Amino acid sequence: MELFIYPTLAAFFSALITYIFSKRKNLAEDRAAELDNAVNAVKYYRELLDDMASRLTKATDTINEMEKKLRELMDVNQHLVEELQKFKQLNGKS
Repeated sequence: MELFIYPTLAAFFSALITYIFSKRKNLAEDRAAELDNAVNAVKYYRELLDDMASRLTKATDTINEMEKKLRELMDVNQHLVEELQKFKQLNGKS
């Protein structure tokens, strides 16, 4: 009976020790993988924010240019309306 119990106990304890150490190793590897994923996600979102910042700057510049152009066109339009009113007054129309 001893010939059966001692090898079985030795195999059981070696398997138990292997399981405990492999569990720690797997846990450490999982944490490292999670950390790598978090670093990659931060990098991705940082690049996305940088891209959005440059797009926002370009859009703001375009809006400012269009506002200038709108003001110029409104001034030209006002000038043309004044000229049209003067022309109507010269022709006797009210």
